[in-house]
Amino acid sequence: MEQKPVQGHEALPPPSADIARQYLDEADAAVNRRARAVDRRSLAWLQLVNAVTTSVYLVALAAAIRGHGGVTPQVFVFSFLMWGQLSTGMAQRSGMQLRLTWSRWPALVAGGALTIAALVVFGFAIFDPGFPAIGVWIPAILILVGFGGYGAVQLARASGDPRPPRSTPKPLPRGIRWGTICVGVALGVMAMLGSAPDGLLASTLLLLVLLMTFAWLVAARSEMGLPAIGASWRWPHLVAFAVAAGALTLLVLLDGVPIGLGFVGGLGIIALFIAVSFIPGRDLRD
Repeated sequence: MEQKPVQGHEALPPPSADIARQYLDEADAAVNRRARAVDRRSLAWLQLVNAVTTSVYLVALAAAIRGHGGVTPQVFVFSFLMWGQLSTGMAQRSGMQLRLTWSRWPALVAGGALTIAALVVFGFAIFDPGFPAIGVWIPAILILVGFGGYGAVQLARASGDPRPPRSTPKPLPRGIRWGTICVGVALGVMAMLGSAPDGLLASTLLLLVLLMTFAWLVAARSEMGLPAIGASWRWPHLVAFAVAAGALTLLVLLDGVPIGLGFVGGLGIIALFIAVSFIPGRDLRD
């Protein structure tokens, strides 16, 4: 075992064969511990959920741009960015590793090509008036089949992995609880303003909400950052987000929604997140 001594100091004597073998055994043990810390099954399920979420988002965004315009599409952009930050925290909690090895390059190249193809078709679908309306569904199908299929393959490969120890639910820390409530407030206010009739006041207020949400996205590494919130959530919090996102989509896209209904829907989203903020989350120390 060769070593480069620190400048000004003599090199340490090489370890004996027995000590060197213990070093190697400990290195192998560290690799095994890292493998147990990576929950490939959860990462595969998250890949599937992200594929479905992205597909629904593309269809909703295309419908918003083709039928509404204005600031309505921005509501979907920022809500999708919020989900992206939340899912990043979930992936990190499950031991996601970003290592660019040669074995991963084919999947990365295929994923990049699929994403470019979906974006090209999406551009034609929203900017070319003569493009068939059914073309709006093509990017969503490409993402769902490509990335969802990859998640299904990963799930099949992880079927034989040992299940990680069950995490003991723990009350959300104060910062995470307030962050969870802020997620509901952001979605609820977007639902209220996005479903309001087009007007200068509604557009201005919505843009202010979006700017504040963007500032929150920038502060991703804070205690109340979205990755930390997503890492602490359990299934009740995820169900609440799915329900809120669905309600937001309906309130914004449906024409003729009364202002009162949009206001009540937004309040309902806020109340839902206040309620789930008191549901225990994951203990990240497990």
